[in-house]
This record gives sequence, structure tokens and C-alpha cells, in this order.
Amino acid sequence: MAGRPELAVVVIGFRAPAELVAAVRSVLGQNIPVEVVVVNSGGGDVQALLGCAGLDVRVIEVEQRPFAGGARNVGLAATQAPFVAFLAADCLACPGWAAVRLHHHRQGAATVASAILNSHPRNLVACAAHLVMYMRRLPGLSAEKALRYGVSFDRALFDRYGLFDEHMVSGEDTDFMTRLPDAMQPVWDPRILTIHRNETSLSGLLADQYRRGRRFGAYLRSVEGEKAVEAV
Repeated sequence: MAGRPELAVVVIGFRAPAELVAAVRSVLGQNIPVEVVVVNSGGGDVQALLGCAGLDVRVIEVEQRPFAGGARNVGLAATQAPFVAFLAADCLACPGWAAVRLHHHRQGAATVASAILNSHPRNLVACAAHLVMYMRRLPGLSAEKALRYGVSFDRALFDRYGLFDEHMVSGEDTDFMTRLPDAMQPVWDPRILTIHRNETSLSGLLADQYRRGRRFGAYLRSVEGEKAVEAV
């Protein structure tokens, strides 16, 4: 057991996007050892993609595209470290991303959140996209104002409170965290930084916002449906 990584990172991709290389490299480049698993769905040759970049990590291919909760659960089942974080293929883990998380977990934190940085701070469209989506996850925010997402978890939580909901189009992390008592809500430390690759063209931004709007609408409908069932 000695020497095994204490933090697992599940990197999630769809159709083996080229961005996976940078995402995985950002995790492997952390200053502490981490257990890394890539969960890819929808096809593509992730092994070849990563192999050409000189990256050797475990890859799990899921033929049918699961919702995010399903992909998270696949990664949970495939890892062993006592704490687990998740990273989307369009994101990068900044230096210290893993070590600061692990520090808080070792101090007893059940969940630890991350702040978000803009991938293209000099691009006006990217800045607009960043503020629209992540205004309340900026590193300069106080803990009282910050939305706490990009969370790493104590693995024991999933034994006690269940896995991520695999049927939700989005919001599976919000759903899971609502099951936790207040004392287990995520720690906010702005030193834990994730870079998100924002859209840099207006057409790309509009298309992305449309997709996100549809997913959010589906999430709201699922939540309202659950409330209706509970009221019966």
C-alpha cells in the first residue's frame, strides 16, 4: 500500500477529442503522484491518441455515450485511491491542483472545490463566455460568494450516499452534493485552479450556449418531475 497515490483523477472525453492529450498531461504533470484513468465514450482511438503523445495511462472505452454521471461512475469503479477528482477533456489542471486538494482532504475535508481560469484571457468572446458561465467561480471570490464545483471527493462518500445519478442530462454533481450534510459541503480554496477552454468565436459561443441551455432545461424538467412524484 505504501507509495500508492492518494488521489485519483478521472479524465472524461467524448469521441477521443484531441484536447484529451493536454488534459491528461496536465494531470500527470502535477507535483504529487496521482492515479489517472481516462473514460472515453462515443468512439475514437484514445489509446493511439495518447500513445502518439507519449502518454501511458489506463483508458476505458464506453461504446454508448453515457450522461456525465455514468462516466463519473465508470471512473469511480476503475480507481482505488481514497480521494477522487474529475477533469473534463476541455479543461487543464494548473500546478498545485492535486496537491492542494489532497492537503485539504488529509485535514479532514470530505469535498474540495476548484476555481476556474479563462483559457484565452485576451479574446473578447472567450472572456464573455467565461463570465457568463463561471462568474461565481473566479479565483478572486470570497468563500461566501463562490459556487463550489469542480469537486474532488472522499471515496467513502459514495458508499454512504450512493453514486452519481446516471439518468440526469446534467447537474449530477449538484444532485449528489444535495445529499451531503452541511459539514461535508466543498471547501473553497482559490489556489486550486482549473483552466477551461472557452469558445473563441461568436458562432461557437452561440452554439455552445444553445447546447448548455438545452441540457439545463432537461435538468430542470427532471428536477420538477421528481418533485411531482414526491407530491403524489
